[in-house]
Amino acid sequence: MAFTITKTIRPNAVWQEMYLQVQKDQRVIIAAEGLWSPEMRPLTTTWCGPDGIEGRMANEKYALPGTNVGALIGRVGESPALSVGNYFDFYSPFAGPLFLSMNENPEYHNQAGTVAAQIILFDV
Repeated sequence: MAFTITKTIRPNAVWQEMYLQVQKDQRVIIAAEGLWSPEMRPLTTTWCGPDGIEGRMANEKYALPGTNVGALIGRVGESPALSVGNYFDFYSPFAGPLFLSMNENPEYHNQAGTVAAQIILFDV
């Protein structure tokens, strides 16, 4: 039996708790859709989906360097951040609450839009 819920993620670099406890070795599927806009400098507006801006890799000032700017990212408990994008199916090597966020620079505060993420937790 699996548990399914849809959560809305705001477009900023703050980790947002999904209020779901993930167990070690539990299968989790996250399927996301929607449009949001990370802050782009100099001042321009660029919209993207949960996969982020294709070809624009985040530097060390972003939550997850080496992943597309604006991509949906996640973590379980205090684990390292991982790239989620529009679809991610994994067995968690960690236990703890699930957090999701936009891969954004924490110093930027001019984002727009939202992404809806359907999260499926399978029985352990």
